[in-house]
Amino acid sequence: MASYNQALKFKLDYHKAWYNRGIALRKLGRNEEAIASYDQAVKIKPDYHEAWYSKACYYALQDNIEQALENLQKAINLNPDEYRKIAKTDSDFDAIRENERFQALIE
Repeated sequence: MASYNQALKFKLDYHKAWYNRGIALRKLGRNEEAIASYDQAVKIKPDYHEAWYSKACYYALQDNIEQALENLQKAINLNPDEYRKIAKTDSDFDAIRENERFQALIE
C-alpha cells in the first residue's frame, strides 16, 4: 500500500497505480476503499476494462446484482472476448450465475 500511495503522490493521474492499489486493498479486506480506487482508475481512464471487471466481481460478492451486472457490462463492452470467457467460470459470480441478465451478458 505504501508503494502505491507513494507513486500516486508523484503522479495522481496514474490509472494503473489506482487499480493496483484497489487490488491490494481488496486483498486486505478493505473493500470500500478498493472500490474507491477502482473508481479513480476508470475516472482517469474510462476504457480501463480491468477496473470495470474488478468492480463487477466485488459487487457480485456483495450480492449487489445491479451494480455487478452494470460493471460487467462495461467490461464486456470494452473487451468482449476476454470477459465473456472469464466470467463464465469466475467463482466471484457464483451467486448470480443463474441470473438471466448475467447469462445474456456471457453468451
